[in-house]
Amino acid sequence: MKKLLTILGLLSLSSVYAQGGPLVINNYTSADFHTRITAANLFTPGCYFYVTLENPELIIPSGTSVSYNSYNIPGTTWKVSTSPTTANPRPGSHPSLMLGGAISLHTQWVMSQFQFYQSGTPLYSGSVGDISYTCDPVPNVVQTPVGTVEWFTITTGGGISTYVQMY
Repeated sequence: MKKLLTILGLLSLSSVYAQGGPLVINNYTSADFHTRITAANLFTPGCYFYVTLENPELIIPSGTSVSYNSYNIPGTTWKVSTSPTTANPRPGSHPSLMLGGAISLHTQWVMSQFQFYQSGTPLYSGSVGDISYTCDPVPNVVQTPVGTVEWFTITTGGGISTYVQMY
């Protein structure tokens, strides 16, 4: 009985941290939104279990929305750190980053470092994210001259959908 309860507990914890749901970025502004997204395990001590988009940054044109279910975004390279001393580049198609992969199962989206552009000219930069991510604290709402940028999550049926929304 103890084994069964332990296994059920571990399974429920892993589903809490699993990428599990999409990252949705809605750009309702008149400017293009460029971002580098970070995901992390919120409960790993030392702030070193993270994945951050290294290259290229995501570009969400004015008036558009995108949705990603995992790190497997075509043409992307992610910096993956699972120890305090190293971070390795991995393509989004790496098995550990795929939906259900070892890294994907133990991380959740936590931050967006962004910059707005109009006709190729940079306008404003900042960061938003999950306020429970204490390794690199950022607000979950930022007011800019271009518009408001907000970060929020919706949990349904065991899945976590993360939203970055500009309006």
